[in-house]
Amino acid sequence: MAATRRKPQSASREPAALVELVRRGEPLPILLATGRDWYTRDAFLNEIRRSVVTGGFEAFNETLSWGEEISGADLVDQAEMMPMGGGRRFILVRRADRIRERDVEPLARYAASPSPDTCLILVFDPGKNAALAALGKLAPAVDFAAPRDYQLARWLEAQARRLGLRLEPDAARALSELSGEDHIGAMSWLQRAGLAAAGAPITRKTIEELAGQGRDTNPFHLADAILGREPARAVGIVRDLHDTGTTGYAMIGMLEAQLRRYLKMRAEMAGGATASRVIQTASPTLPPDVRSRLARQLDSFDERRLIEAFRAARGTDRAIKSFGSGAELGHVESLVWRICAL
Repeated sequence: MAATRRKPQSASREPAALVELVRRGEPLPILLATGRDWYTRDAFLNEIRRSVVTGGFEAFNETLSWGEEISGADLVDQAEMMPMGGGRRFILVRRADRIRERDVEPLARYAASPSPDTCLILVFDPGKNAALAALGKLAPAVDFAAPRDYQLARWLEAQARRLGLRLEPDAARALSELSGEDHIGAMSWLQRAGLAAAGAPITRKTIEELAGQGRDTNPFHLADAILGREPARAVGIVRDLHDTGTTGYAMIGMLEAQLRRYLKMRAEMAGGATASRVIQTASPTLPPDVRSRLARQLDSFDERRLIEAFRAARGTDRAIKSFGSGAELGHVESLVWRICAL
């Protein structure tokens, strides 16, 4: 006998609470997923799928669709189907932001009274669109925001647990320092470190050895060279990073993260703290020579110069988006020279 239909709650929920809800057998008839943290999001989707679909009936009760390929009416028809073998149907729509406007209306009608025998999850890429605006008023949503620089170490520890890796807290901090706000790059480093550790704990030494191999492809060194006003060294690192597949967006994102940190530190210095004291408080585990170098950089870049550097980085990001990835290396190199000249 089909369960009674109820209007879905419109308030957002935490992912862990949603997983627990589904495990208890409670209905999750429709959910919108947004955000840039694809790793946490896809792990969450797998947890929901395993809890919803009865084992052995995956071929009958699981459907994967793409927003640009499915009509609203067809999607509603699929969601209205009864599951086979007990359990519930699981329908995942990726790139839901590409659902055509004419298909939003039937989906909105369905979202107002969805089938409790189906779990329909629509995954939206970042950006505004008609489907998200309309369905967001009717269905619960969960946002998987990308971790900020100060959140990255804990985020990496969570990802390591999910992957079965033993990541020491100091190693997580080292990865965070290496990656800035580039959580995609940090995940790549974590996976490489897992291979290098071969089952042993991942330590700060593991990370430092990986970062020091071969070319200088350490993003932290790039920020160090730029803010140390060493344009030739910085351009060399940019090219090494580019050759190994790091995008201009990732380089700019890492630089912006360091500029944000320095702006916060300059605010502390305005209260009377010295650059050395601020660096010591923020990064007590760094070697003394590195802390001294960072303090010199912080002294040489006042708030005005830091803001100008940040604006230059934002302008370079927009230029890359306008002219395409083919010109990104030249844009990033120009940014290096511009900031070093401030």
